[in-house]
Amino acid sequence: MLMMKSYNFPSTYEATNQEFSHVADCLLNGIKLKLGNNDYIIGNLALREGYSPHKNINTGPGEEEYKLLAQAGLLLATSENEGTINLTVGFPFSTYMLYRDQVDEVLGGKHVITFDKGTFGDCQFETKEIVIANVDVMPEIAGCITALREGALHVQGNFFMVSLGFGTCEAAVSMSSGMLNRSTVSMNGINYAVKLFEHELMKKYYMELKTEHQLDILFQKGQITINRVRHDVTDLRKKVLRMYYNDVISPRLRKSFIDDDFSKCNQMYLAGGGAYYPELVECFREEFGDTLMISVYPEPEKCASHGYCLNSKLKARTGANSFETMDPDDFLKNVSQLAVGLDVGNANTCVCLSDYND
Repeated sequence: MLMMKSYNFPSTYEATNQEFSHVADCLLNGIKLKLGNNDYIIGNLALREGYSPHKNINTGPGEEEYKLLAQAGLLLATSENEGTINLTVGFPFSTYMLYRDQVDEVLGGKHVITFDKGTFGDCQFETKEIVIANVDVMPEIAGCITALREGALHVQGNFFMVSLGFGTCEAAVSMSSGMLNRSTVSMNGINYAVKLFEHELMKKYYMELKTEHQLDILFQKGQITINRVRHDVTDLRKKVLRMYYNDVISPRLRKSFIDDDFSKCNQMYLAGGGAYYPELVECFREEFGDTLMISVYPEPEKCASHGYCLNSKLKARTGANSFETMDPDDFLKNVSQLAVGLDVGNANTCVCLSDYND
């Protein structure tokens, strides 16, 4: 069985001029990078030590945030494994064509990453050289389908795939012969519900100018603390998730999925961070449960990165892309040792890796 290792961290960052010493127990919880002339704390460290950690929605590969999160992911991928990397990344179907040609320029080739080891150890800034032998790009929904078909579940036949991301929700019909392009749809993600949640809260509470990520954390917990008093807001979360489903998801799926699709499919798989909300999963079961079996992918927020990693492994074995003329055995032995999938998501960044010997 294919063995993959994953790292997952919040897609938050903040510029800083502070020095940190022994504030984290490992690199994952203590990521501090230098980009240009500035230092940045990223992910868990930004949430703990930052004053106003922030994130952007559907950032492009040329933007500062994407570069920071990508460098953090590559650093984690090589923290315990050496060797050049065969990398796959993805973007929402709606922006995939726009960004795919920029990715190789941003991520391909050699990277010299400067990071602060003092956050979790005795050293200060250190540099690490990482070589990306090949970069492949695919739509996020295709990454999720790859995870289902080529991963541990080995799903066969035809099925509906829905990825419930923070910035974008995507859906498609996957046939044994390939993804139906006609059925593919992108729409607003969970942040739509989080904004509804914020508006409702502001009617009752002073929210102290909380950032989008801080509101997302409150939304996940279903609890807020105001003036040292805890308030349960799970009923409000259920209300806005149902509004989001009824106003955004359901109408778009009705336009994209036709009767012929339902005659050929009897399964629907849900992935992405939104699949953790039972209230939202229940909405799918209420609408489609009489026709389809609804299943949630294990660790749903990692689904796309799992698929990207599997794609990297498959591409290397077949000598695809820029290595088409190279013998696959020579490629594996001399060029790349790690297959990596990097999902720079709006809520979390997931990096998944596999040694080619697995």
